[in-house]
Amino acid sequence: MSCAVCGSAPARTKLRIGQVDILECRACGLAWWQPPHGDFRPEALYDEAYFDDAHTARGYDDYASLEAALRHTFARRLARLGPAPAGASLLDVGAAYGFGVDEARRAGWQACGLEISAAAARRARDAAPGRIAVGHALRAPFADGTFDLVTSWDVLEHLADPQAAAAELARLLRPGGRLVLTTGDVGSLVARISGARWHLYSLPEHLFFYTRRSLHRLLAAHGLRVERMRAEPSYYSLAYLAERLRKTLLRAPPRPGRRRLFAACWVPLNLFDIVTVHAVKAPCA
Repeated sequence: MSCAVCGSAPARTKLRIGQVDILECRACGLAWWQPPHGDFRPEALYDEAYFDDAHTARGYDDYASLEAALRHTFARRLARLGPAPAGASLLDVGAAYGFGVDEARRAGWQACGLEISAAAARRARDAAPGRIAVGHALRAPFADGTFDLVTSWDVLEHLADPQAAAAELARLLRPGGRLVLTTGDVGSLVARISGARWHLYSLPEHLFFYTRRSLHRLLAAHGLRVERMRAEPSYYSLAYLAERLRKTLLRAPPRPGRRRLFAACWVPLNLFDIVTVHAVKAPCA
């Protein structure tokens, strides 16, 4: 099987998680797994339970309880970009409950969001009323060059076609516009040490696992020049960290009655295995 980023073949088996082989490109380091044919339907995967169900291994126990930590993370990421230019437009791809869109609005951006989950978009009405469109990230319902800034927080790894995803993100940007995204770094020290227990090997929702090299190649192929790429701290509630520990390391069942334990306590964390990428779309010649 050839690599979806650089086209190299053949892939090798990197490791095995349960009955699933994680494959790896020998050239750029991209890793991925192959869902059973016809088995991956994202519209069905990202249902209400994905965001609010402690009894499933996928998704979140209680996404709403993460609001304070998520808002703080989004606000800090936007602040690093500097003041929003007057009238500048922003699209948040994978907006979930709209916390990032609302923080962008507060920071002065003309902000809207795109979310595949109709259930999550309904919940976003409180945080970002009228600002969340329901749609697939590979088929965004916006004209070419609509946005000055596109953000995509921990979404790229969910998308089944890396080339189509990068092409669509580039299409949405005006020439000279900026893309800022985060995704896991499978080439990081933590990922390599953790092996099959790496916390971002979340199946079935995570399909691809990128290295910095593969991200450079993917974005460059679609006219997106990477300006910087680095691991930055994010804020997490203690409840969420316990949830990740249970689901990925311990593979243990939920503990009833503890969903909101320590949800209000959040801390900065940087394992240097999630990379923030800043890229700019090439201006017109």
